[in-house]
This record gives sequence, structure tokens and C-alpha cells, in this order.
Amino acid sequence: MQRKIADDLGFIVSKLQQKKLSEIHAFLGFDACIDNIVRIVNGKDDSGDARFFTNSRQFGEFLISRENKSCGIELRTQQSKFGGNMVITGNALGNLGIKAECIGTFGLPDVLPIFRSMSTNCTLYTVEETISTSALEFSDAKVMMFDPGPYDKLNWSGILKLLGIERIKLLISNKQLVSFLNWSEIINSTDIWEGILEEILPLASLPAVKPCFFTDFSDCSRRSKEEIQSVIALLARFKKYFKVIVSLNQNEAELIANALDLPDNKVDEGFVKMMFNACMTDILIIHRTKDALASDGSIVEKCETFFCKEPTILTGGGDNFNAGFCFARFCDFDLFQSLIVANAVSGYYVRTGISPDVDKLIGFLNQVNE
Repeated sequence: MQRKIADDLGFIVSKLQQKKLSEIHAFLGFDACIDNIVRIVNGKDDSGDARFFTNSRQFGEFLISRENKSCGIELRTQQSKFGGNMVITGNALGNLGIKAECIGTFGLPDVLPIFRSMSTNCTLYTVEETISTSALEFSDAKVMMFDPGPYDKLNWSGILKLLGIERIKLLISNKQLVSFLNWSEIINSTDIWEGILEEILPLASLPAVKPCFFTDFSDCSRRSKEEIQSVIALLARFKKYFKVIVSLNQNEAELIANALDLPDNKVDEGFVKMMFNACMTDILIIHRTKDALASDGSIVEKCETFFCKEPTILTGGGDNFNAGFCFARFCDFDLFQSLIVANAVSGYYVRTGISPDVDKLIGFLNQVNE
């Protein structure tokens, strides 16, 4: 019988009230950017107030209607904030009580002030200039628009030159969680991953209990089939040192399945099992708008999200999900309970625009349980 979220909420809240994670330390890399959250004006009412495109289809149909024509589009920036998959994930982990060492493109020669507002549990090391992203947000989707610029310059030799092999070794040593994020947008990600596999991990001191390696590749649509196959092959090498967890949204899962020549399939239990075997991982997650699925090789769990029809923000929802899942694993929750916690962290964030601390997370879980 399929498990129900309500049956586990009381246990989860009780465990969260007792658990403190100040002893958990993480290392994260390597992207950082400034996110400009943008809404697109669809018209104005009699008082001059803007009406926005409410969903992506509506905006897409507008663009199609302007085929072979010129047009002007009015944008309204809702907020500018720190961004990047690694940054948002690291900040969310920090708010949940995990100490995080973060290497990223925080600006040169020093970390830019906007990143100083991250959780005080995050320690930042900058290795390149940052970039700016315009996140076009709708009620059902987001479109990230950016010039990668500094991301294209980031490589393993440059990181080594700035930080040195000894510092990187110390930053990774004794971490219960190591997470490399946004492989897709940093063109030299595979080079960086291989550098750490070959020059750092053989020298690093790792915890007695096998630590976790967590990755979310991000949108792979601009990567070749060969590049995707190459990074999937690297996961097997990380398994020598870590328990490997791979998290994908539906789009990313379909792109990777295609690159691995897996048969077309809807995202269901069979697809998750197939992806788990192909990705050479210890846990595979596929998170979607209304549900999330995960497999550890012996079981597939499916959990509904705390769906929000009118989100305050979408950009970073998946990153908060990922942080919530990692956090849950260190609370010793099972796979289904970990998905509940991940969905709750993301659910709180998209409603408020804030990554919750443990007390806010407990409050949210109590509220949805009423």
C-alpha cells in the first residue's frame, strides 16, 4: 500500500525537534551568480498597474503571434539576490544548521557584498568573477537567461592556482557531504571533477563512515551526448570514496536517458529503476512540480509535493529540495521521509522566498498536518 505523508509527519517533526546538525560539515562547488527575478508585463489596467504573463504557454503564444514582426517587451525586476545552484543549496543547508565550505564564482579579487548575506554557516572562497542571470518567472515555470562569461573561464588549473592543493585538500577532508552542482553550465566541470578525483581525494582524510557525494547536473540540453556519458562514467569513480546521490528534474532525467540510449518512457517506477541502474549511483532522485521519486536500488518511493499554485519565487526551488534531501539523510530518515522533508523545504521556500531554518521547517510541517 502506498505510504501517506500524514502518517510520517508526526515522527518527522519529533525527530527534527531533537536533532541538531552542528557537527555535520559540507563542501560545495562551484557556481555563483546574481539572480535578477523578472516578471514580464502583459498589459496595464486603467490605473496603470502592470498585469503579468501568468504562465509560460501564455508568453510563448504571445511570441509566436509576433512571428516576422518586431515587438517590445517590458520587464519588471522583482528582486536581485544571490544565486547559482551551489549558492542557493549551500545557503539552504546553512540555514538548516550544516556548516558549508563553498568554492565558487563569488567575484574577484574579493567576494562581492551580495553573497555576504548568505547563511553565517557558509564560508566562501572565490575563484572567478561572477555572472548575472535574468530569471523570467511564471506561475508554472521559469526561464533562466544568462551569458556564462566567467563560467567558461573557470577550470581546475585556475582553481589550483588561486587556492592551492593543500587548502583544497583541507576543505574537502572530514566532510560528511561533498556536493558539486551545475555541471551543465560550467563548461570545464568535468575537468574540475577529474582534478579532484585524481589530485585531492587520494590525499584527503575522509570520515570513517562513508560520506555522501551529491550532484544535480542542471539543464543538460546544451551538452553533447558524449559529454553527458562522460560525466555519468565519473560517478562510478566517486563511489570509491562516497555514497553517490544524483538528483534530477524531469527535463534533466529525460535528457540523460536519451544520452544513455535508454528507451523512451514516462517517469514512473520502471523509469526510475532504469535510470538508477544506468547512472551508477547509490540513490537516484527525480523531482517534479507535483511529486518526487527516489530509488536506492531496493525500493522506489514516490511522494507528493506541497504544491503551491501562486509561488512567491520558483528560482531555487529545486536547490532547496536538494538541500532538504541532504539534510534529511543526516537526520536518519528513510527514503520516503527524506522526500517529505525535501519537499517541505522547497515548499516553504517557494511560498516565502526564504530558505527555512529547522524551526520554520517544523512550523510548516505542523501547518500542513492540521
